[in-house]
Amino acid sequence: MELYHLRTFVTVAEEGHLTRASERLFTSQPAVSAHIKALEEELGVTLFERTPRGMQLTPAGDRLLATARTTLASANDFLHQARSLHHELIGVVRIGLNTDARFLRLIPLQAALAGRHPQLELEFMAGSTGANVPALRIGKLDASFVSGECADPLLASWVLCEEELAVASPAAWRDRLQAPEVAELAREPWVFTTEDCAHYGVMRALFESHGCKPRKTVLANQEDALAAMVEGGVGLGIMRRELVEAGQAEGRLHLVPITLPGVSLRFACLKKRANDPLLTAVLAELAIVWGLQITEEQREAV
Repeated sequence: MELYHLRTFVTVAEEGHLTRASERLFTSQPAVSAHIKALEEELGVTLFERTPRGMQLTPAGDRLLATARTTLASANDFLHQARSLHHELIGVVRIGLNTDARFLRLIPLQAALAGRHPQLELEFMAGSTGANVPALRIGKLDASFVSGECADPLLASWVLCEEELAVASPAAWRDRLQAPEVAELAREPWVFTTEDCAHYGVMRALFESHGCKPRKTVLANQEDALAAMVEGGVGLGIMRRELVEAGQAEGRLHLVPITLPGVSLRFACLKKRANDPLLTAVLAELAIVWGLQITEEQREAV
């Protein structure tokens, strides 16, 4: 029995489907099936029932799942301890991004980690808060930048800063949007983000507090796409204030004079991985880059 057999068993149990498990394991579906078959033959028990709805754990499989998880965790701990004996971190950390690299301070973060941990590989994966959180849960990402509250009980997060937000309009709309009422803004066309975006929550709260709804024209889930839509005259949108101010200074955008609450920019990972040496190293350098004080007690208390 190999560790990869146990890893496949746990992944199939969590996904309940061979195809999804193979995607998560970055291998083929026949290979996943072969791992399960080999493990069942070696153990002499049937671990899964193959059903039209997917792979269902048998009673025996359900009893063995917790032990398999514990075994994998112990193997992981063994590997990390062995690496720490050499005083050198070796591995790959996949970090999800939810906005532009400059704002997230990726260049100084990469430089700091390259200097202190040259064998640590970083993979920055473009995405959004709404896409990154599920990817964290299933292990497709090791850590991620997210915006807004992070109430998921599986995740630990640390606040890096508060993002100031503003309503942006095309520059040509400046004269008619000098001192608008919220009800007036609701009648204007809007560029929406998806509902799992923190900016959408701010927009919804603004209009719900005044008993009205904004008029949706188009949905743009990427920040650059939303900015282009607003600049092109498609509608209003909520963006980081610094981006709107820069666009206004260049004559591309107008910052609508209305106050919005900010949202927290956070760095998140699975709670069970908060003590992973690779993530601990990233968090330590991230704290320096952002000028934060993250104590050992704060890290272990998540």
